[in-house]
Amino acid sequence: MRLVRCAAAVAALIVVVLAGSAPVALADGSPPVNVYPSPSAPGTSTTFTVNCASGSVPGPCNSATLNGSSLGLPSQIPMQSTTQQNVFMATIVLPTSIAPGTYSPQITCSNGVTASATVTVNAVPGPAPATGDGTTSTETDTALTDTGLGLLGAGALAGGLVLRRRRSRSRA
Repeated sequence: MRLVRCAAAVAALIVVVLAGSAPVALADGSPPVNVYPSPSAPGTSTTFTVNCASGSVPGPCNSATLNGSSLGLPSQIPMQSTTQQNVFMATIVLPTSIAPGTYSPQITCSNGVTASATVTVNAVPGPAPATGDGTTSTETDTALTDTGLGLLGAGALAGGLVLRRRRSRSRA
């Protein structure tokens, strides 16, 4: 019974994850837009994909344009067609000067359909702290080195004596 519950829970989790990642047409009839990766970071490539098919607008779509002005990019970025009819995509590189936040660039399809993409931009972490190259000392011929080697030798000698005493006790 426990196995059945676990399998049902895993199946439900998979359905939730898959449903959350699938594009969904909005209630206002606008087409689904995917943004990958989301969130993005300044200076990284971000891909926008839109499906320009619409039940209210007959006929196929021939092209789509991404308005990148809200992202600090040109206002007219042509999107390339994909192997699927009415689906277009554009990969852009976010400017390194873009501020963290949520942006909503508009996409216009040639058949009159418009969509709004939502892209979240996170701040890029600062550079790593200068902590050195992993070594603790560049000098090898010092009193500390001699002391450390002496302590290692004393520990090895003490360990050997303890093992020898145990052997002699077990024979007796």
